[in-house]
Amino acid sequence: MTVEEIKAAVMFQTNNDTDDLEDFLPYLNKYIDEAYDRLVYAWAKEHPSDESEDWPLLAGDTDEPLTPEWTHRGLVDWATWLVYRNGNPQKQNRGYAYREAFESLLNRITSEGGQNGRVKNFFNIPR
Repeated sequence: MTVEEIKAAVMFQTNNDTDDLEDFLPYLNKYIDEAYDRLVYAWAKEHPSDESEDWPLLAGDTDEPLTPEWTHRGLVDWATWLVYRNGNPQKQNRGYAYREAFESLLNRITSEGGQNGRVKNFFNIPR
């Protein structure tokens, strides 16, 4: 997924709630960056940065995360959680499922050793 596709998926998961768009759109890139940092750290035990050759930051809408494709959905889930977290209590409750999905992904990656482990051995994950 590209950053642009991740943003579109976040909008879809938040039911395209255009009333809140003004409130969270300026922060959406930061939410995706935070998710990417957590994901890369779980996968490679490094933090993405401008200086990193292996794990550069996501700079534009056409950039794709360098983690495997099956992990990209987690970026959408974490960004969705952050959008909902900053809303009213009803929206916060809706967001917990997305937070749980992201945390489950990180737990799966870290329990299997990330890029150096046996993640490829999961039967339900595309290769």
